[in-house]
Amino acid sequence: MLPYIIAPNLDIPVRPLTQDAFAEFGTVVENPANATGRSQQVKVVKANQGSALKYIDVSHVSNFYHLAPSENPARAVMNMFVCSARQLQSTGSGSDIPQERPSKFPVQILERHPFTPQTFIPLGLSAVDVTTAYLVIVAPTCQTMDRPLPYPQHAPKQQRSWTEIFSRAQPTPADDSTLSPSGSSPEPQLPKGPGEPDLSRACAFLANGSQAVTYGPGTWHAPMVVLGAKAIDFVVIQYANDVALEDCQEMEIRTETGSDGLNVVIDTARLGLKLQEKAKL
Repeated sequence: MLPYIIAPNLDIPVRPLTQDAFAEFGTVVENPANATGRSQQVKVVKANQGSALKYIDVSHVSNFYHLAPSENPARAVMNMFVCSARQLQSTGSGSDIPQERPSKFPVQILERHPFTPQTFIPLGLSAVDVTTAYLVIVAPTCQTMDRPLPYPQHAPKQQRSWTEIFSRAQPTPADDSTLSPSGSSPEPQLPKGPGEPDLSRACAFLANGSQAVTYGPGTWHAPMVVLGAKAIDFVVIQYANDVALEDCQEMEIRTETGSDGLNVVIDTARLGLKLQEKAKL
């Protein structure tokens, strides 16, 4: 049986997926030239005999399994998730026109990968596709709790400074030139700790086909929620050591009787009528 938490009666509004809005939870991977809502500029160099631009360290695949209780070594893995489109429910309120009423998605489970980031890269989905998109649902980790931790907390046997862990050389490929004079790449995120998800601060973002997303290590998130006309194939990159509770931890989101629980609410203007028509029951 999974650990569980009782959801507050809470509606989460959907926001566009931008790096500044998502920074607490991880990284949005997209062409910086087309990105909105990004205050930090990344480093860029010319590559491929001047025919390409290379943006450096747009995301990180860090390995924190030296902190895991088993001390089993981890390996980099690349999997594919074929995520079917999910159906939204009508809120039954708002406009008198059914098609213009807000829709909702009930959040029933969250998961995290405590010792590794996890990057989801959608395939075959255009940025201008108005019939298919996906939701990114995340929650911070509680720092204090009134009941025992759902999973054991473990301190590494050999303490190392974060400076030592993250020290590494900058890439210098032979054909790179003309380094941008401004900009700095985002730093790797540290593990979030062993607490439960803080549902009162949960967030939801709507992503398009030009955006991949990296969940920082230990970030609570819902399984990928595809909306619209078709499934999305995601290539997923992370570390894993094949110890179940060290690779993935899940938390069931339960609802008390008479409560609507935790729901992502999406208005028609945000989702678009064509996408909403495909996603609704």
